[in-house]
Amino acid sequence: MQGFKEHFDSPQTPVCTATREPQGEAVPDTVLQVETESFLVNRRRLASLSPYFRALFYGGGQESTRSHIQIKGVGLEQFRTLMAFARTSRLPLDKENVLGILEAADFLQMEQARLLCCKFLERQLHLSNCLGMMAYAWRLGCLELYAAAREVALTHLPALACEEDFLYLSKESVADLLASEDLFLPREDLAFEVALRWATFDPSREDDFLELAAFVRPECLSLQYISEMLVHVKGSDPRAKLLCKLDSQPPASWTTPRLSPRTRVKETLYVLGGPHDRDDQTLCQFHPRCGMWKSCVPFTRKNLMQYAVAAVGNGVISDEGKQSLGIECRRPINQSAHGYCHQ
Repeated sequence: MQGFKEHFDSPQTPVCTATREPQGEAVPDTVLQVETESFLVNRRRLASLSPYFRALFYGGGQESTRSHIQIKGVGLEQFRTLMAFARTSRLPLDKENVLGILEAADFLQMEQARLLCCKFLERQLHLSNCLGMMAYAWRLGCLELYAAAREVALTHLPALACEEDFLYLSKESVADLLASEDLFLPREDLAFEVALRWATFDPSREDDFLELAAFVRPECLSLQYISEMLVHVKGSDPRAKLLCKLDSQPPASWTTPRLSPRTRVKETLYVLGGPHDRDDQTLCQFHPRCGMWKSCVPFTRKNLMQYAVAAVGNGVISDEGKQSLGIECRRPINQSAHGYCHQ
């Protein structure tokens, strides 16, 4: 899988600061050696920051009685940065050093430094790196970072399916995304397309396709999409074999359909505005999960006083100000409008 480090966009080096109770100047009482460099440290302070050092200094092992201890398994540059963090609570992070520092903090069980690295990585998340970040965070056990990367994947899965990284995901990873109630899809057709694209990449995934199709809600597939598939997917098209197999062995979930769409399918925001003395009042629809705006048919009356507006289901209902008892129902999905009770 392609690495995600190259996709970071962080021109400056932010300094992340941990909040800790102020402590007096700690007198060094131990020397820690990493490679060829030695560090003077205070045992009690390091032990308060890390179970690793607490066990090292007070766990009853040989190191508990030594004043000079060699540390292995961590890079010199990363260790130097973390020792400075232990003294100052300041952690300079950038796209070049964050992964190394995170892995060193994980190894040394320095949880505050680890969390700061994860928060930095969360701010770098976007389409080109979220899949790699999911795998990386899961390997390190960074659950909050994993959840944030997964949220990006769930919000943009159809676009991610066009990326090469997606094609190398395991069946279990694809199934986890398709099964989620939090998956954002403008249309359920796209869930089926995602399963098809992953399965057609490798002929050995034929049986896996049936398992993935079980997470698609057939009752929500559009008739237009089904018709186009029947007309255009034929012959040597690799999708044709998968569709035939699906037709002969439909998943059990397809015989007991789920009546409700996914939780996030209908999330939307309507914005009504514009100069109040114009004949047309602009109406726009915003999809928060994918960041897309769509222009709708405007309201065709002046707003000299004020509107009261509510979004109900797939419609927008407004009264037309204090000077009128008129009520208008606008359905942006089919661009239709109905007026009621105009006086």
